[in-house]
Amino acid sequence: MICGKNCPNYQKINNKKQKIELNRIEELSNIFKILSDNTRLKIVCALLNTEIRVSDISNKLNINRTTVSHQLKILRDNNLVKCTRKGLEKYYSLRDPHIEQIILQGIDHIK
Repeated sequence: MICGKNCPNYQKINNKKQKIELNRIEELSNIFKILSDNTRLKIVCALLNTEIRVSDISNKLNINRTTVSHQLKILRDNNLVKCTRKGLEKYYSLRDPHIEQIILQGIDHIK
């Protein structure tokens, strides 16, 4: 145990919701591996608080459209982004607010 009963964080550390199941470590590690790629991380940042088309991501980041599509597929296959069809267009956005929080907390950390 890292922290004893006199530690101010004892309850938080021992709270069942705060414990990470060992079998989930590999899944969490995979998320960080996916986000460690510069291109994918740029795409995720471009999706913060918005829904955007592949061509718009490509233009905004000055990255080849094929590359953007390939990276979006990896992000989608790993449940980090979702795709919504509106007419003939596909719009991408973050799957849930947790992904945004990971990015924003990371940015706060490096400030």
